[in-house]
Amino acid sequence: MHLEVAVSTQAVSAGVFLATAAAMSSIAWTWVHSERWPGLTRFPLSAKDLARAAYLVGSLVVLLEVVLPVIAFISTAQGITHTSAVTVILLALGTAPLILLLWSGPTRRHRLGAFIALVTGILIGIVLNPLSAAMALAVEGTACFLLGFEATDAAARRRGTGPRISSLVLGELMCSRMTQINTVALVAFGWLLNTMLHDHGAALPLGAITVVQNTPLNAYFSRHPSTWLVVKTCPRTWRTLGVYAVELAAMYTVCGALVVAAEPVPVRLASDIVFVVSAASSAALAAVLMEWRWPLLDWKSEREVIRHPRKYVPALVACPVSIAFWILTH
Repeated sequence: MHLEVAVSTQAVSAGVFLATAAAMSSIAWTWVHSERWPGLTRFPLSAKDLARAAYLVGSLVVLLEVVLPVIAFISTAQGITHTSAVTVILLALGTAPLILLLWSGPTRRHRLGAFIALVTGILIGIVLNPLSAAMALAVEGTACFLLGFEATDAAARRRGTGPRISSLVLGELMCSRMTQINTVALVAFGWLLNTMLHDHGAALPLGAITVVQNTPLNAYFSRHPSTWLVVKTCPRTWRTLGVYAVELAAMYTVCGALVVAAEPVPVRLASDIVFVVSAASSAALAAVLMEWRWPLLDWKSEREVIRHPRKYVPALVACPVSIAFWILTH
């Protein structure tokens, strides 16, 4: 069934081009130029892989928000063929990476190249036909994706963000006041608990368990859904999660060592070290596994993530594991 509406391919192509430009410009300014983008650059990923992830996510958004609605509309109009549908798809998906590079290219040369590529596509569409323009833009957009031209926040460079920190854990500790306060408070509480237990003759350094209850770090990817989307989209997701688990375990080991060092017992030093390392490692592994398999993404406020009952899981896992290792080495 066709509606009594005649739509020219030229008009459809112009509308798709403008809609794609608007959608990708919005992504550039709300993602790449947001305050979270510098945090994404701390992943143990190459700049090219991160750029490809941005291009891919942007193309998927354009596919859902531009291509599918346009095809659904033109399928009911008169004078539209399969060639028109192919033109719409190639035009939108080819233009998307170029628009993102135009707004977020690493250098003026990259941004100028993207501008020239877009202008060339427009001129081909005017002089020849929309299909030729769509094919040219598709080739240029594919090349942009394969080459992985880096997407950067020029405003951040002007602000002088300082040296790059290639650690998610250290970056979170340096940038998040909530995480800083939470970490210091847990170490202090663990030290007080250990002191109290030591005064009552208890041997287990259970205060070291409290430091792994650091919910802002344990739920890092749930608190940053856009970051998790990048991790899932980029290749070698397991490597990013593995590096984060190692960094988290190392941080918990240091915090646990501070707690134990406040009330050292020389005869139990080896057992206490094993207790701290096993608690830190098991808690970090449990936290990362939860973030990998069951991330909390359907929240309206970050407070929902911080207060979710699963925040106790890392400590509940660390407690029996560390006690078992402490008994074996005691």
